[in-house]
Amino acid sequence: MKRSSADKTRVFYAAVGQRIATARAGKITQEALASRAALTRTSIINIEKGRQQVFLHTLIDIAQALSVPVTDLIPATGGVEAQLRDKTQKGVEWVKTSAAALKD
Repeated sequence: MKRSSADKTRVFYAAVGQRIATARAGKITQEALASRAALTRTSIINIEKGRQQVFLHTLIDIAQALSVPVTDLIPATGGVEAQLRDKTQKGVEWVKTSAAALKD
């Protein structure tokens, strides 16, 4: 079954939130990130959970507060190669081997 546009949007923003949470983890608290990005802690929680969409200028503020490139917070939306970009070499090889086996 094909995903609806709303489902794709939800998945995308959940992925953005996960990337923000990962970039923040062990570095600063949600409260500190909220303060640096001129947001509330509740907004950070909702963004990290994918419940709140984030404006582009806000995403840039969050990236600056985390000292990461904004591109690190945007999930890959391309093909398999783009989706494997953040995976370990062992994981990439496993996926490629598995995909090749399915073709045979």
